[in-house]
Amino acid sequence: MTQKLDITVHDASGLHPVTLDVTRVYNLGFTIRDRAQMQRHLDEVVGVSVAWPEKPPVIFPISCWATLITDDVPVQYETTSGEIEIVMIKQDGKLFVTCGSDHTDRELEKTDIPWGKQVTPNIFAPTVWNWEEVKDHWDQVEMESYVDGELYQKASVAEFWSPDEIVRSVQGRIPESEGATILFSGTVVSVNGVMDFGLNWSLRMTDPVLDRTIRHDYTVTVLSNEIDI
Repeated sequence: MTQKLDITVHDASGLHPVTLDVTRVYNLGFTIRDRAQMQRHLDEVVGVSVAWPEKPPVIFPISCWATLITDDVPVQYETTSGEIEIVMIKQDGKLFVTCGSDHTDRELEKTDIPWGKQVTPNIFAPTVWNWEEVKDHWDQVEMESYVDGELYQKASVAEFWSPDEIVRSVQGRIPESEGATILFSGTVVSVNGVMDFGLNWSLRMTDPVLDRTIRHDYTVTVLSNEIDI
């Protein structure tokens, strides 16, 4: 299955529309450099200790149809939440970076992590940067997420492996495919260490060197709340 998604590449020469032919999507885990911080996030999300894998990152394949560029996210239950992640897009020999949210059903995630991720969509911003233009100052880029208007997460991308490192880490572990492959980096603990289940999510990625910001907002609709039983 191929999912066609329209993005805009923001580079030194301006804004350029590109259509992605998405063939593979993977959500990754254990890409945070600080193991203690990684464990704090795991405790926040699933409330259990998880052994560091012998060969990080952990890779969760996600269906292409569950990966969207949208501002409207329908879910079944209220216990879902978003987060800020680095998103890497490989297509036609090029690497693009942007921010996204691995929106997840947190109750289901406690017992089945892949299903908790699969039943809610991966969201990413439609504006992307060319990796070649930002890689030399990448560690200065900052990310934030907000829920219902309140700061939820704040992190430097330097807390994660670089996009180059992440791409290399999955080589030979995922199939080579024609079209676009999208990787979600995983995320960091929230600013107050508490999981939040709000409805209005905002993602920001800021490059202070090139004075650019990617922002994407989306709203969650809890479908079960619309039914009169």
